[in-house]
Amino acid sequence: MSKLNEIKVLVTRPAHQAEPLCQLIAAEGYEPVRLPVIEIVEIDDKTALLDCSTHLDELDIAIFISANAVEKSLPTLLAQGPLPPQLQLIAVGKRTANTLKTWGLSARSPKPPFNSEAMLDMPEMQTVQGKNIVIFRGEGGRELLAKTLLQRGAVVNYINVYRRVQAPTPTGINEVRIDIITVTSVEGLHHLLAMLARQSWLYHTPLVVMSERIRAAAQEQGVQAPIFVAPTASDQGLLEAVRQALIPAKQNQ
Repeated sequence: MSKLNEIKVLVTRPAHQAEPLCQLIAAEGYEPVRLPVIEIVEIDDKTALLDCSTHLDELDIAIFISANAVEKSLPTLLAQGPLPPQLQLIAVGKRTANTLKTWGLSARSPKPPFNSEAMLDMPEMQTVQGKNIVIFRGEGGRELLAKTLLQRGAVVNYINVYRRVQAPTPTGINEVRIDIITVTSVEGLHHLLAMLARQSWLYHTPLVVMSERIRAAAQEQGVQAPIFVAPTASDQGLLEAVRQALIPAKQNQ
């Protein structure tokens, strides 16, 4: 591994979301290397979102699975006017809640680690019998949240408001010596391996991931390097895991 002041950390978040993490990494004295593996694009069919925007007064809870879900749904939802005052907003984590705040909206969010399991533990999610709940997300998201809420008696609808596609591969990335890789989704992991043609260094470079699910997926894909799971699903949590990954390097100095 490189000397600490030369450590290069690969950041694979989408380009428009990578800068906060890159700034945290740079503030630690390491060099962020930007390689977005996912691009966020509009969905072709917005029928469900448009229909929802005209029936907001029938909803009890609106759940936003990501900051992207906020940005891709609110312009349409607010085109009809302010959201109904009785509509309770829930965000998967602080970043999503902060994005809602930029739109002048207040939302509750769970305690760490900011995932579906944590959302299901929220008091608001316990007594949902007969409540109408809508979940704004990207195509292909997890089913656990809706499945559990349905079991608890809620009426649940998913509305897909964006798609994730594989980003183009920049030239020269395989010539950069990377010391740590950060990955924030299983889909991002698959895209990274595909984009770089499964180069051998990908499997032998310490990996920092957002969840145990991503760790398991990386092991299934043959990653042999140490894998560090962020204590919270956030940029700060990723930074803490990067610090943990670098402990052996510090000890060897």
